[in-house]
Amino acid sequence: MHLQNLITKLRKEGKALQRVAASTSAAAAETEAEAASPAVPPAKRAAPPATTEEEEEVPTTPTPPKKSPVTQPIVTSSTNKYQTFPTHYFDCGEYNSPLVTVYVPLTGIGTHDKSKISCDFTPTSFDLIVSDFSTTNDDGKLKKSYRLLNDNLEKEIDVSKSKYVVKANKIIIKLGKIKGDYSYDHWTELTAKKKKTKKAGGSGSGSNKDDPTAGIMDLMKDMYDSGDDNMKKMIGETMYKQRTGQLGKDGMMPGMGGGMGDMGLGDMGI
Repeated sequence: MHLQNLITKLRKEGKALQRVAASTSAAAAETEAEAASPAVPPAKRAAPPATTEEEEEVPTTPTPPKKSPVTQPIVTSSTNKYQTFPTHYFDCGEYNSPLVTVYVPLTGIGTHDKSKISCDFTPTSFDLIVSDFSTTNDDGKLKKSYRLLNDNLEKEIDVSKSKYVVKANKIIIKLGKIKGDYSYDHWTELTAKKKKTKKAGGSGSGSNKDDPTAGIMDLMKDMYDSGDDNMKKMIGETMYKQRTGQLGKDGMMPGMGGGMGDMGLGDMGI
């Protein structure tokens, strides 16, 4: 009986020892596994990258503000080629009128910028220019520049009495006539048939030889200056007809015969 109790007690102690040994072996295995694995540190918040001294010294370029587009004015080249006006008309006026007139039609010219309209005069010419005149065609509006130049007028003009006038749909050029000894010059055309050249000045027998009637004309001028109103009128009409080719080739009116005597010249033996 005593022996059986002893055996039972030993068996219990042996099982207890086995459990302790098994527990010790498991703890040792776990310790070895932890020693073999690398240690993982706890996660930390990432710090912002350090700013170097060089980066701090670089200034920040500000973004320029946006600008609205500016509309540039249209600049017309001064080398524009001129076009001729569609048409123009000449009015030589009446006998002894102080002006001859040139009419230049151009629809709407009255509303055009007056600073772009000009007309220059010299004793032998006029030069009318209209710049950048707006016209309308199938493609819309376009600008044209016109010019009317005449540098070979039939007669010389008085620049001080010449001018131009802008109307609603036309330009009127008024050319002042030169007043001669008896009346204003008589015009038949705007442009001379032949190009004029300067004549060498001269007087006396040489000039009278080129113009056989010069002596008679000088005499008639003297008579005109010293005559009465009736004499001046008759001589003026004779001079006018002579200039316009209405007199005979000998410088006298056809069929006058002794007509000069009717003018009071008979007593002078002419």
